[in-house]
Amino acid sequence: MDLSSDGSVTCWLDGLRENRPAAAQQLWDRYFAQLVPMARRHLHGFGRDADEEDIALSALKSAMIGVQNNRFPDLNDRTGLWPLLVTITARKAINEIKRQRAKKRDRAVEEATQDVQGIVGSEPSADFALRMTEALDALVTELGDDTLRVIAQRKLEGFANEEIAEQLDVSTRTIVRKLARIRQEWQESPSMT
Repeated sequence: MDLSSDGSVTCWLDGLRENRPAAAQQLWDRYFAQLVPMARRHLHGFGRDADEEDIALSALKSAMIGVQNNRFPDLNDRTGLWPLLVTITARKAINEIKRQRAKKRDRAVEEATQDVQGIVGSEPSADFALRMTEALDALVTELGDDTLRVIAQRKLEGFANEEIAEQLDVSTRTIVRKLARIRQEWQESPSMT
């Protein structure tokens, strides 16, 4: 049977099921140009990263492979094929939009991470470390009680509450209570505002 002389979509679908390449070409010639503007409308606003021709091509390919693999056994003519192609095209366009958005998000996160690493680096600069040390020393000095200053200094040095309690011969609960007081004083400190 010569598929080129018979313009019947039904014959082309049967030809696809029989793995005849001419049927695929006929369907391509008939539907590709109609699917491209549809994909373009779905992709509106997504610039050059999203290509409507790629979407149309992928939709046609998926439909043809589905027909060849008998995934659409009730598909027999153009009245069934066109809605299928429209649905596949729309879904592929939506998936492309999601992919583009995820790619932009990933790119933004990567750029932000690089910016932070550029500012902070793997280790603080000597100037930054000096300023932080001076600021912490000023906060410790502002504490109105020698015990509070010792507790704050030890905590900043990395000692655990239990270790500080043992060094000062007090209970761990006392250290926790005094640390809460230190935090409160620092929050109310004019140098923290």
